[in-house]
Order: sequence, then C-alpha cells, then structure tokens
Amino acid sequence: MSLTPLDPFQSLVMVAWRRADYLVHQMVRALGLGLLPCKPFLPRPVRARLAADLARFEALTRRLLVLMVLEKGLSFYGAARPWGTARGKQPASAHTSAPQSRRCLIVPAFRLAESTGRAASTPPPRRLKGGPRPRILRLDQPLPPPEPWEYPVLAEDLVPSQPLIRRLVALNQVFVDPATHLARMGRHLIRSRAGPGARRYRLAALPPTARAGRVPKDERAALEQLHDEAVYQLDLLNSS
Repeated sequence: MSLTPLDPFQSLVMVAWRRADYLVHQMVRALGLGLLPCKPFLPRPVRARLAADLARFEALTRRLLVLMVLEKGLSFYGAARPWGTARGKQPASAHTSAPQSRRCLIVPAFRLAESTGRAASTPPPRRLKGGPRPRILRLDQPLPPPEPWEYPVLAEDLVPSQPLIRRLVALNQVFVDPATHLARMGRHLIRSRAGPGARRYRLAALPPTARAGRVPKDERAALEQLHDEAVYQLDLLNSS
C-alpha cells in the first residue's frame, strides 16, 4: 500500500489546524470551563491575554475554514438560491425562543465574517447623576467612598469577561464539530456569490496581536502565509 504525499501547503494547513485545536482546548482547560461555560469576571491581565489570543486564533480559524472549503469546492455544499428569492418563514431559533434564564446554556455560534471595524469616535463626557456629589470635610466623619471610576486601575482587578468567554466557547466548538462549521462556511460563501447585489466575502487584515512579539516566529510566518493564500483564493472566487 502506497501513501500519496501531501502538498507542502496542505501539510501547513493540517499542522496549523491541529496546533490551533490543541491550543484552544488548552485555553478552555486553563479557564476551567465545564458544562456551564460561565465566567463573568477575570483578572485584568488574564482578560487581556484572552482577548489577544482570541483575536489571533479566530482569524486563523476563518482562513483555515475558507481554504478547506475552497479546496473541496463550493459545489460540494449545495447550489446557491437565486438572487431575489424570498426565504420561507423560519422557525424561531433557540437564541430568540429560549427564556432569558436559559440563554447562557446555549452554545454560541462562531462568527464566520470578520468585523469591518467601527469609525473612531470620541465618547461623550461622563455625566454624574444628580449633579456633583458634595464632599463636606468634617473632622469627626470620614470622607465618603470614591465613585467606581475614581479607583486606580490595578492588575488584580476583576473585569467583565463573559463576552470573551462566549467567543472562546464558539471557537472551541469549531474544532469539536468541524464538519458542521465547514458546511456553514461553504453555504456562507455560496450566498456571497448568489447574485450581483450579494456582498462578497472578504478577509480583513490580520489583527495586530498576530504579529506580537510573544507569538512564536514560525506561527507568525505560517499565519501570514495562510492569510495571503486565503485572500488570493477569495479574489479568484469573487472574480469568476
């Protein structure tokens, strides 16, 4: 029995997928996420590290899904619905029909499209409710406690992190059930080419965290190579 050698780029895709699978599972284990992936607060340094790792691995996973779908061919995932065809009435999804108390138990869906970014805006000045609070200095009474935003920023502070936890759970689910997410990406690419008015699927530039110094050099080079190839293949697909 003879084995057909893989193309070097196919080997790169396989190694990148398995490496991301292992590292994402390690992130889930390190945070102690069990059957109920709920961890509303994390220490400030842990949250910052999680946000950086999520941005890098989400970008890598999207590019791997695109490359694997295009290698198999869009025809494998069905035909596109004619442009302008009205969709039938869909039943209410679990995200909208479930009670508010049970929505935390629903596994979130991995986001296939990348964010286009928001225009920079200056936040409005903070306004105090009821006007400024008077601080009367009396020798026999202590000062009133400061407002929450008046405390200094400390490394041991607990900050809200549940949105990041849900993104991590959704990312981990891609590696738990890759066939479902490959089919989702295939259908998403088909819909993006359904007609002249359809919005083409585009990949944004790699996030700055993908080029951070703490990321291994070989991982940075592999991610840039995968990004360039995915963008090239999408350009060919969109121009056909």
